[in-house]
Amino acid sequence: MSNYECRKKASMLLKHRYGEGFFAVMIIIGAFFILKIFDIAQIGLLLYNNGMDTKSLFHSSFIWELILKLCSAFITLAVMTPLITGGLWWFYETASGGDNKSILKLYAGIRLNIRAAALYALMWIKTLISLIPSGLCFALSFAFYRRTAFSNDQTLMLFFTFEIFMLGIFMLGLFLRCITKLFTAPFLFIENPGTDPFKIIKLSGRIIYGSKLECLKLIFTYIIPMLPVVTIPFILPKALMSFSVFAKERIGVFDWEN
Repeated sequence: MSNYECRKKASMLLKHRYGEGFFAVMIIIGAFFILKIFDIAQIGLLLYNNGMDTKSLFHSSFIWELILKLCSAFITLAVMTPLITGGLWWFYETASGGDNKSILKLYAGIRLNIRAAALYALMWIKTLISLIPSGLCFALSFAFYRRTAFSNDQTLMLFFTFEIFMLGIFMLGLFLRCITKLFTAPFLFIENPGTDPFKIIKLSGRIIYGSKLECLKLIFTYIIPMLPVVTIPFILPKALMSFSVFAKERIGVFDWEN
């Protein structure tokens, strides 16, 4: 199934269900913003108690501040995990033609949500690691740029700055490769939530093999319209439905034993 066919099928599926999809997306976005408000309040409290010293945001000698940060991270994970899983489940079930009404059953399974949280954490860690080479290149490029004014050979320094910066751009390919390999992981989890998160990530890479370029094209098809930010709540339902159709078509009848 081509990207055009995925988008066309997604539009057909959302034709009379767009309101439900929009509601599912807004629940996630609303919860995220509420949690961010609490994070901003926490940051303000830490800065106020430390004389507006920004270093306190990264390390602290006060136990209660460390406990506050840990509690905030735990609450965010505990709240967002079932909401994200529930939202993706609705889109995937709709794309599969299954029962998308019994969504509340997802929030009763503690073990299910623990496995989902572990999967999302692994995905975040792998994505972060894939960005490290680019980050190092950009940091080194910036360091060279700052030293240019004090160098005897500014042309050479600018050359190194540009070359290292372009290397960082090239290294972003590792990040895009990681994103595509993890693309079907959340949908694989929904398909079989009893599977180990490590195995799901491995299987996701196998399933998307040979379809990475199509996956990137589909992602950028929706990323570009969402760049104005205000369009995100309206484009996201269409994007998630297309992603679900794409994932369902790739997963197909999968042999979970091999």
